Amino acid sequence: MFCPKCGALSYPDERGWIKCPNYKCGYEGPLSGEDGKGAEFTDPMTGETIDLSKTMASTDSKSLKHLTEVVEEDGPRGTLRVGDYLCPKCDGDRAYVELRQTRSSDEPETKICTCEECGHRWREYQ
Repeated sequence: MFCPKCGALSYPDERGWIKCPNYKCGYEGPLSGEDGKGAEFTDPMTGETIDLSKTMASTDSKSLKHLTEVVEEDGPRGTLRVGDYLCPKCDGDRAYVELRQTRSSDEPETKICTCEECGHRWREYQ
């Protein structure tokens, strides 16, 4: 949800009220705002008007651990790309590509490629 006064991203409490995280704004109150129209959203695709003050978000999860990425340590990592890279060892055209920031932050990332056929690994710099 967004603050009806300044537009900052805010989260409603169980009453449906928000406290704006923008300390300069300081809005605290109903999502609909002081004029009562802040909770109306018109979908630009369908033209449907939605009253956001009547919507609620809920989850059974108490932590964000389910959002962490699971990476297999033994197998290849990255996205499988077909035809974009050729293995310098076996000329295979199926490679897993992973981007890593191996140099300073103002330099482009390094592509670490792993051949699906022979398992050969190589790097590409830009």
